Amino acid sequence: MAGWPRIDRAEDQRLARALDAGDTNAIAQLYSAYADRLFDYCHVLLRDEDAAAEAVHDSLIAVRERIGALPDPRLFRGWLYATTRADCLRRLAHGELPAERRPAPEAGVANGLDAATLEFLRGALHVLGPQQREALDLAVRHELDPHELSEVLGTTPQEASALVEQARADVDEALAAVVVAATGREDCPSVPALAGPPGEPLDAERCTALARHIDGCPICALRVNREVAVDVLLRAMPVAVLPTNLRGRVLATAFSPEHAQTRATIAMRFAPPPPVAAEPPPAKRRKASPVWVVAAAAACAVLVLCGFLLVSPGSGDSNGEQPTDSHAAAAAPGGSPTDDGPMTSHSAGSSPTAKTSTPTPTPTPTPTPTKSTHGTTAARTRHSRPPAHPSHHPTSPSQPQPGRLVVSGCDMNYGEDQCQIGLYAQNGSVTWSVAGTSGNVSTGGSGTLAAGTRTYLTVSHYGGCRSGRQGSVYFSSGDVAYVTWHCYY
Repeated sequence: MAGWPRIDRAEDQRLARALDAGDTNAIAQLYSAYADRLFDYCHVLLRDEDAAAEAVHDSLIAVRERIGALPDPRLFRGWLYATTRADCLRRLAHGELPAERRPAPEAGVANGLDAATLEFLRGALHVLGPQQREALDLAVRHELDPHELSEVLGTTPQEASALVEQARADVDEALAAVVVAATGREDCPSVPALAGPPGEPLDAERCTALARHIDGCPICALRVNREVAVDVLLRAMPVAVLPTNLRGRVLATAFSPEHAQTRATIAMRFAPPPPVAAEPPPAKRRKASPVWVVAAAAACAVLVLCGFLLVSPGSGDSNGEQPTDSHAAAAAPGGSPTDDGPMTSHSAGSSPTAKTSTPTPTPTPTPTPTKSTHGTTAARTRHSRPPAHPSHHPTSPSQPQPGRLVVSGCDMNYGEDQCQIGLYAQNGSVTWSVAGTSGNVSTGGSGTLAAGTRTYLTVSHYGGCRSGRQGSVYFSSGDVAYVTWHCYY
């Protein structure tokens, strides 16, 4: 934890709930708890004091403004670091760094770590890939658990754990190689050939060769102290010193009315666009569905009534009922389209009348029986079908609750040209599709995720580093996944 006081998960949850409740003291408490840590993390990624300070400022404001998007207070720490990382990657991708970076000063070496050991450790860390270094730093010095790491790095908890354990083993191996390369050249004749010129940093290949040599060399093995845990050394490393004026800037932006637009701009930069465009289609389907059902029900009623009339043509006469003006009005078109009762009666009364009168060769002698029959039948139909009437207003079957697509970017190590972005269905099922890409990356696809499930999408990079070092994958939901890659130059 690099000399920082420990923060337990209960405090994380309390901070999340306080922010969500609008507690005016919550942002100051969040700054006191996490600003030092976040600044050191940003400084590791950006290597510039001012850029790291801006990233911390914007990340804390974004967390405060978007706290309602956090689904569970128990996820707060991972969400906080994921938000901060996203801002750092955005700055790297869009060139928001000075031409000449100015590193922040570091606090003094902690826990008695001498300068020579510190240099050995830094040399060993240099051998790791960027993702390994970041994962190890977050797990050891920032105390993120595998689930929080997976949220930050866009991977699974199992993959995050494996990444950290492999990084630990690689650092232990590299540290032994760095120590022997610096101090064992005179005692073992194999070391100069394996380590290369004195003072030259070890690359991964030389480090691996030296580590294998150490395992089988009794002379070099004596120079390595494998009893010192890598985690202890990492926690003893110095940290970047937080600028003293940053707290005032964060609080001013959080509360000053003149910074309202700044807060809104920062929040929009971090948040995916609201699903306004995605809402109308479902609304139209829901709105149109009853009309089609009513039309279908009316057509069915016509067919049933026609069949009934064909089977019992004298049913109207046997009751001795005469048609009334109200029956004729009910059978005539022109009822209010918004009144479902008249709409249903018209469908049952008017269509059969037209069907019966059409085949009559001489319409003059037949109107009265026809009207009487149809009027009586229409009346009987109206009185005998109330239980079925609600079917003309069907309740739309309950649809699966729509969820939110959560996307996470990915990072390509040196020499790699592919990685996998993560897609997660939160709070319900999600239908997704790739809408496009930018920044010399390519991918595509679509599908449906059940609630709480995750899938991965392979992204390829082409064009080399001259075209930039970050690309974007855009989804139809408005979400964006950022893809980064590293280069040797």
